[in-house]
Amino acid sequence: MANLVRCGLVALAAVSLQGCSDDSPSPRPPETTSVTLRNGVKMPMLAAGTWQYNDSVAEETLIAAVHAGFVHIDTAYDYHNQVGVGRGIQKSGKPRDSLFITSKVPGCGLQNTTAKTVEQCKTETDDKIALDLQQLNLSYLDMVLVHFPPCPGDDGSAESPSECSCYGPKNGCSHPQSCDMIKAQWSVLTDAYKKKQIRAIGVSNYCSACLECLTGSEVFPMINQVQLHVGMGSDPEGFRTFAEKHEIKLQAYSPFGSGGHGSEQILKGNLTTSIGKAHGKSAAQVALKWIVSHNVSVATKSSNPAHLKANADIFDFTLSDTEMDSLDKATFASEDTPSFLCTDSNPSASQVQLKSEMSVVV
Repeated sequence: MANLVRCGLVALAAVSLQGCSDDSPSPRPPETTSVTLRNGVKMPMLAAGTWQYNDSVAEETLIAAVHAGFVHIDTAYDYHNQVGVGRGIQKSGKPRDSLFITSKVPGCGLQNTTAKTVEQCKTETDDKIALDLQQLNLSYLDMVLVHFPPCPGDDGSAESPSECSCYGPKNGCSHPQSCDMIKAQWSVLTDAYKKKQIRAIGVSNYCSACLECLTGSEVFPMINQVQLHVGMGSDPEGFRTFAEKHEIKLQAYSPFGSGGHGSEQILKGNLTTSIGKAHGKSAAQVALKWIVSHNVSVATKSSNPAHLKANADIFDFTLSDTEMDSLDKATFASEDTPSFLCTDSNPSASQVQLKSEMSVVV
């Protein structure tokens, strides 16, 4: 009788009761809708991306994304649409402080950065941050990332990183001048952070060799935005383990694979679709859920309002341990790498010795 009473009380207190036995398996904890960065800033877990949109589509998409529930917007200087994004912010109906806006500056030597010296690299990075603010019509940014490692010696004429000289050999962080340029760009972001022009700063496409250049920095990167999706394994090249070890939050781009265009295996494959059916969700929602279940934030994109709403609707179900294990073990995209300009073939704790206690300027 006492046991029946105890079970009845638990049932009244819980929305869902898995069982009253002491040896019942504990459900996986629900994911939070935000991650807390090292400096205490809370960043929404999901971001609406704006890559490949012109100004008018970016404006419309931003408004639709906000209406679908997104409050984090991901853009960049080299997307060439920040004027449209800025208009969308103004027309979204949301107060500025309720939105989290991320922008980026290109690595020196790439995408209209012609720097050949450290001082030129600093000047051009400072100019790009100013342009981000101007184009978006904002007085501050929530996050700014260095979009790629530098490509020393290139003149900035390559519109795409895939056209630069560092792309094939992936030597964006192993060139003799790489560290000097990485430090130069980071010093500019740090200054802007200390001036409160930016609430948080990070990098994108940086492997451990790139981050080694910043060892001992006054402010260390808070985010590393990299390619991560189902089929690459749960910890490609050790990027996730490395980030966790050094208190860097990972953010995934191209969550549906194929360089942001969406792969058949993810969007229509048996693995993701069968798991989706078990939860009444789409394969795309399963792919996003797998990422956030690893405590990795994600930037996803769509100009379709219905797809945007579905992409935001992933916090009302939980993947089982068995489902997570199956998704972790999928290797159909094992040739994809987190960064396209540098590589970590076998990162280890000894490869990069970062300061155990890094000062953070608030």
